[in-house]
Order: sequence, then C-alpha cells, then structure tokens
Amino acid sequence: MWSIRVKTVHFTRSRKVRPLVEVSHVVAEWAFTQGLKKLRETSENSNQSEIARRIGKSRATIGHYEMGRYLPSHDSLDIMLDAYGHGERATYYRQLRDRVEMHSPDWWEDEFPEHFPPRSMALLAGFEYSATDLRIFEPQHVPELLQTPAYAEALLRAGLTDHRADQLTLHLRMLRGRQAVLNRADAPRLACVLGESALRSPVGGPLVLGEQLGALASLANRENIEIRVLPDSGGRPAGATGGFTELLLPPEVIQDFSEVVYVSTPVDRIHYESPEALAVFRALWEQAWRSALSPEESAEILADLARQLTKDAS
Repeated sequence: MWSIRVKTVHFTRSRKVRPLVEVSHVVAEWAFTQGLKKLRETSENSNQSEIARRIGKSRATIGHYEMGRYLPSHDSLDIMLDAYGHGERATYYRQLRDRVEMHSPDWWEDEFPEHFPPRSMALLAGFEYSATDLRIFEPQHVPELLQTPAYAEALLRAGLTDHRADQLTLHLRMLRGRQAVLNRADAPRLACVLGESALRSPVGGPLVLGEQLGALASLANRENIEIRVLPDSGGRPAGATGGFTELLLPPEVIQDFSEVVYVSTPVDRIHYESPEALAVFRALWEQAWRSALSPEESAEILADLARQLTKDAS
C-alpha cells in the first residue's frame, strides 16, 4: 500500500478578478425570507400579531411572508423593517424582494419534473450557482462537483435507496448541471482538500478510479480550481467526522447570509448559517488546508496514481 509523506510547502495561486455573479432565484428567496425572520426574532418587537396589526394584515400573513408563500408590498416591508429597528435596510430588502418577485427561473426548473430535485438539493444547486468561492473538504470520496460520469454513477448506485433507472438518470443529469457552474465565465473559485483515502477507495474499479484521478489532475490546472491532497499521516482535522462544503456568497447581493456550509448525511443535505457553526467549520477547513500537500505535489500524485491504475486495469 502506497503512502504519502507531508512536506511543508507554501503555495498561493494568483487569481483573476471575477465578474459580478448572478444570484439564483431559490437563494434570493431563501435570503429574503430567512432575513426577515431573523430580523424579527432578534428585534424587541418580535410579536407576529403586533407586526401584523401595524401593516393591517392577519398574524398568519407574517408567517406566510417568512415562508415565502407571499411577498409583502414595499410599504408593508418598510413598516416591518421600521418595527424591527432596521429601517435603514429598506433599500436592500426592497431590491431583494423584487429579485424574488421577478422569478428568473433557475437552470433546473425547466429541465426536470415537478417532484425533482428535492428542496435541499435545489437550494444547494442555487448556492453553488451563486457562490463566489467554494471550499470543499472530502476525506472519503471525490466531491460531486469534480466527479467523472462513471465515478458519479458508481457512487450513486451504491448510495441510492431507490435504484430505479429513472431516479438514477435524474440524479446524474442534475449533477451534470451543477458541475457546469465551473465552466462559466464567472465560475466560482474552488479550493478542495481531498483525503488520501479518497484516492484509493475502489469506486467503480481501477479503470473508473484511474479515469477519475486523471480528471482531477487535469482540473487542478484550471485557473479557478485548486486541489490539495491530505495524507493519512497528516491526520484528519480534529472533530471532522465527514466532508463539508463552505460556500461564500456575494455580500453585495446577499448581505445577511454571505456564507453557508453544507453537509451531506445518509438521509439528507443540511446547511448551517449561524456564526457559531460557521466558525467551527472554518477552523476545520484551515486545519485541513494547512496539513495538506502543495497543489504541485498533489497534482503529481494524482497523475502518477491515474497512470498506475489505468495500466493495472489494462
């Protein structure tokens, strides 16, 4: 069994200035509704009945606003923000509200049946589409955004409880659409720390894994992608039981939630946005990033392993 030794190498890749990003509808709606709810809950005037009285609506209407079922008028929105003590945020929330009302369809809305994708997957796709930066830590498998079709299919077949062909096809199509964000002119910057175990996990067999590692080595040459391998000898970050994705959103568009972290579980995909949770994941990321090999060493290892696996498979 091969192993990797850690070397202390400092590397910083130059980055081009990224064009302003377009925020997806699902993220704009999430930021608007969650923002209103957060402002109310942290306000001295948090009583929904009192706020409803001020705008001449029923108490249930405030809940509908915060769940995205209806949108408040500009006047009602101004009254609500004044009541919450944040009247100065009126311009921002008016613009965000209008983004939601405009409802520019997200890329998947016309591509899939109504029941797909699930809400949690749609929100993740929206975050990926809207992000300026992605930071991915994955100790066990190649992360979804960097997977080849054969590798992705092998993992999905192993993980999907419903093995119907139509479900597998939907998930693979959705993944291809999500991966397309990395090819846009305004593609997000992606930094990935990949565990050594992911490089030798026999997903799909030697040929599939060899193709996947070769694709990673090629992706690492892109201007907006940086991949680092974390050797087993470097140790997994203390407290990190699995992988996670940190997504940085454009603060000029999403002011109250400029950062979220996504974690995939066997049941669902969940996200965190509280400052306390984000601080934990940020510390885990910094630890993994410092312990990983340099991009040059990582690319060399990926290319060598890809050649070795492809040769063995043939």
